[in-house]
Amino acid sequence: MIHVVYVMHPGGLCLLEHRFGELELDPLLVSGFFSAIREFAKMLSGGKGEVRVIEMGDFFITFAAGEYASVAAVVDKTDNRLQVLNALEKIIENFTKQFKAVLRDWDGKLVFFSFVAELNQLLKNGCIGETAIPTPRLKRKLPRLMVKIGQITEVEYRIAYQCNGNQTPEQIALIVEMLQHDVEAILHKLNKLGLIEYN
Repeated sequence: MIHVVYVMHPGGLCLLEHRFGELELDPLLVSGFFSAIREFAKMLSGGKGEVRVIEMGDFFITFAAGEYASVAAVVDKTDNRLQVLNALEKIIENFTKQFKAVLRDWDGKLVFFSFVAELNQLLKNGCIGETAIPTPRLKRKLPRLMVKIGQITEVEYRIAYQCNGNQTPEQIALIVEMLQHDVEAILHKLNKLGLIEYN
């Protein structure tokens, strides 16, 4: 279950908080925390990396960022984080489309963002990640040239070839000896590039 979702301005202020469960957190503290984590990740990666998943106790915090807004969700560890991440990116897309003019020139003044109905729909009332975990499948054979020209990394190439439609992200992580959330982030990228699909 998604317990709570936050839509934030890239500057670090919380624009919208919506709870599906009983978990209560201070939205100002949470948005500041995510902003700091995001800036730290950018600093470490030279501006190339983004935080996708943070493990905290019994929860994962799944994070997606766009030009005008970021979204974070506190999710049960048993939920399908890839489905949640895809839904968060759709939230960014729809939220930005609806409020781009306000967000582009936003000066920090309090604005009411009417987006709760869309959050409920896109996140299936907090239950989006509770479905069976899909298995990734490679759409076509990948040429090694993709690695040589830098389109994907060697690690991404190795993970792509584990996508046979029969293995979950957790199983792939065990095979390639990586953390599951790192594998899920790579699978997400491969899916965005149109190289894999899910059964």
